[in-house]
Amino acid sequence: MIVVDRLREQMKAQGVSQAELARRIGVSQPTIFRVVHGNTHGSKFLHRIARELGTTAAYLLGDTDDPEEEAPPPPELDSEAREMMDRFTSLTPADRRALLQVARSMADGPSAHGTVQAPLLRYAREGESR
Repeated sequence: MIVVDRLREQMKAQGVSQAELARRIGVSQPTIFRVVHGNTHGSKFLHRIARELGTTAAYLLGDTDDPEEEAPPPPELDSEAREMMDRFTSLTPADRRALLQVARSMADGPSAHGTVQAPLLRYAREGESR
């Protein structure tokens, strides 16, 4: 059974809300609510929760008292960058190339208004059909 005080402590230490944790690991907020409030005997998402909180499932289960023992290294990407990668990998190859073109244009210098112009998006998509 998950030691809910440890879970709450890790969430607080990482500054992660239930909603943010749910978003990061790809589950609903009510799922995290149930885990945080001890309304479940375990969770098939426990390893993902632990990884996101920088600890181990063993610590959250009370099997060890060291939250960092054998914990995975912190992710190299922040949550927004990871989400971007997750969404990018689910795109079609043509959409990936179009999005990459937009990202390059934005990184090389924003437009006068700081946004991507519609013609640029059209150009990126049309370039794929050639």
